[in-house]
Amino acid sequence: MNKKPLYLKEILAFISKRPSTISKTEIINLIDAEDKILAQNIYSKIDLPPFKNSAVDGYALLKKDLNKRQKKINKNRIAAGDIGTSKILDGEVIRIFTGAKMPSNSNTVVMQENTNVVDVKLSLLKIPLYGDNCRQKGEDISKGSLVLKKGSKIDSRNLNLIAAIGCNKVKVYSSLKVGFFTSGNELVKPTTKLNNSKINNSNFYLLSSLLNKNYIDKKFLGNLPDNSVKIKTKILSQIPKYNLIITTGGASVGDEDHLIDTLKNNGKIFFWQAAIKPGRPIAIGKIKNTYIVCLPGNPVSVQLLFAFVVRPLILKLIGSPMLKITSEKIKTDFSMVKKTKRLEWLRVSKKLINNEYFISKYPKQGSGIISSISYSDGVVEIPENINLIKKGDVFDFYDFDKLFI
Repeated sequence: MNKKPLYLKEILAFISKRPSTISKTEIINLIDAEDKILAQNIYSKIDLPPFKNSAVDGYALLKKDLNKRQKKINKNRIAAGDIGTSKILDGEVIRIFTGAKMPSNSNTVVMQENTNVVDVKLSLLKIPLYGDNCRQKGEDISKGSLVLKKGSKIDSRNLNLIAAIGCNKVKVYSSLKVGFFTSGNELVKPTTKLNNSKINNSNFYLLSSLLNKNYIDKKFLGNLPDNSVKIKTKILSQIPKYNLIITTGGASVGDEDHLIDTLKNNGKIFFWQAAIKPGRPIAIGKIKNTYIVCLPGNPVSVQLLFAFVVRPLILKLIGSPMLKITSEKIKTDFSMVKKTKRLEWLRVSKKLINNEYFISKYPKQGSGIISSISYSDGVVEIPENINLIKKGDVFDFYDFDKLFI
């Protein structure tokens, strides 16, 4: 176990080396596969498009007739789904619609906007180039080519691609079994009738939402009391059932924080405490084959650590590449002093000033200020080596809309 708080990059380096814990696979209907992880390579059994087709509404014509302004319109027309006309004659054009199969001897379509039609005669207002507006067979995906690699996440983009090549079933890894606890004698179900020592258990709803993915089989395991024997009993009873157990609260250095002792005495702690604010008291360990992540109790810490640490770990455990979290460089409109040797995530709002974006700091930055997440646009990441932030300095900004997908 580490003797000093780890930097975020050290934590992510550790996570990047974790092997997948999922070996069981299943074949499921494509409609049920969103967010699942592919358990095999997918090769296309067809060309995409499967036939030469028109990219626009217009008229198909022959290469030899491109420079002829006047043409005769064939009485037939080809719509998407029609068998179509096998060939067109010299000096002719044929009406064709987007997605329709092209005549075998034509590779060019003139857009209808670039024509003038009188009875059965067509005049070109603009001469097309050979190959214009014609999608060639297999120009997107060729038969036999590798479409998606094993370990790919099936998102909406990949669902579309898999369906387009004719697959209606896919082989995927089974869902990661994740159990989660909240902890603390002070937590109660949401109510407006709180006594002086109780608080609403918002972390249950937060984690339940964050874990609501098709590649996760989640279950709430209850609220852990501040009692070392009961914590040990409850944690150990769930170890055989889950690939990952997440807890909130009970991971600091207080006398009533028994989770770390349970992990230390019954398994292995990979690291405890991070050089991060908010989120210092995080621990990751393992009991037998089950990973344990102990998060702080403050909801802001839970939400940010889940995005930057827990989600990458989950993706590695299900055999998927770690997600690259995208950021953008933005100037600050504030100045402040921070401690060195720790990374800070400041909740900020994004604003446009004279056609340039700046970020302003939410006035209350405590890890228990839940409103700082709801009323901000994202977080700005201040690196460990920075202790003075000046107005106009540029840092990485992470948009909540992208961070919490």
